[in-house]
Amino acid sequence: MNPESLDELVSPYGVVSAVSDPRPSRICDRLYSCGVEVGTPGPASTRRTTGRLGGGGRGWADPALARFVAIAEGAERYAMALGPDRREIIRSTAHALAGECLEPFRYPRCSARELADPGCPVRPFDPAAAIRWVTGLDLISGAPVWVPAVMACRDLAPADDAERFVHRLSTGHAVHTDPVEAVVRGTFEVIERDAVAVLWLQRLALPAVPPAELVASTRHLIECCRRRFVTVRLFDATTDLGVPTVYCLLTAEHDLRLRHWTAASTARDLPGAAAKALEEAVGLLGLLSEGTVVPGNPAEFSAVQDGARYMGAPERAAAFDFLLAGAAAAPPPRRPALPEDPDLALAALIERLASAGTRPVVIDRTTRELADVGLTAVNVVIPDLQPLSLHPLAQFTAHPRLYEAPARMGYRVLPEEELNPWPQPFA
Repeated sequence: MNPESLDELVSPYGVVSAVSDPRPSRICDRLYSCGVEVGTPGPASTRRTTGRLGGGGRGWADPALARFVAIAEGAERYAMALGPDRREIIRSTAHALAGECLEPFRYPRCSARELADPGCPVRPFDPAAAIRWVTGLDLISGAPVWVPAVMACRDLAPADDAERFVHRLSTGHAVHTDPVEAVVRGTFEVIERDAVAVLWLQRLALPAVPPAELVASTRHLIECCRRRFVTVRLFDATTDLGVPTVYCLLTAEHDLRLRHWTAASTARDLPGAAAKALEEAVGLLGLLSEGTVVPGNPAEFSAVQDGARYMGAPERAAAFDFLLAGAAAAPPPRRPALPEDPDLALAALIERLASAGTRPVVIDRTTRELADVGLTAVNVVIPDLQPLSLHPLAQFTAHPRLYEAPARMGYRVLPEEELNPWPQPFA
């Protein structure tokens, strides 16, 4: 696609209101990044967030690609911040929609211990309470299904306590010029976040990604990090779903503010996941190294990056020891890559998710502005998987997935009282 094909989305009053000039990373001059500001999609009274939304993109040795990806991510943020048309919403109870809605038994849930804390922002789901629902598409059956609107639309403001049963991030949202590829990318992100949540809470000792699995750009970026006294560790975080996932840990022993930080990625193959995870981690350096003072009490976290910056402090370096021990484990098994063709890749993903007993659903979030430039926006929802939560008091530790996944992968399983007590360092 022409790198300039999304430019009509950019204007002071457009989907993307501002774009920065692509700049090389301070660690590697071949990795370019670009930032955008997102326009305001609709009245603030309908949205959970306030203020300006932002986004960014990266491109290896290609500033034009970094700019294109940044605009596309801005379009994704715009779409997920826009509430559904009132004509698309119904208000009902899960009881009344039984057989027609995404089943509540699949929804992640917090434990009694979490819910007892007055700081917990989540409430138990009540199937007898009337909430808002929107239509999604069941990826396994191809049939329409009602989905809680607060699951489908990240920035839709909860109407009341009955809709406060989830902790929402951008998980599952994706845009692409190919509608099927958009669904593939959204599914990848849900799988990635599931892996990150499970490995951190269960403190899984992951095997290292073999050097032979790394592409040339990844090896070059690792060397650039080494020259700047930053150590790179790449772990195979692929779960029982068998979709290649890599968890990246960067360590700067000399840094007095940011000793450790992390990133992750799921892709068609392990080399691709490793490349993206490392690029993501390097791209986070500026965001995590600057800014206001992080609250000393995790219960007071407010910014997305607060947990990562809090856990990056040198005095909390020991919290990452379980990862470092895993690097010496046996090498991971070789896994077949997913097909490049989007239709075949999606079919493979659906087969694996169906075999695991999950029910993946996709919601179309495409706005008129995005459709005009050939973009499709989606949100993939798979509540059976473990959600990544950045709120320390709502980690959904009663969700069966948190305990079933490690067992299926051959790891020991920690009970709730032994789960990782440290805040999630993901940003």
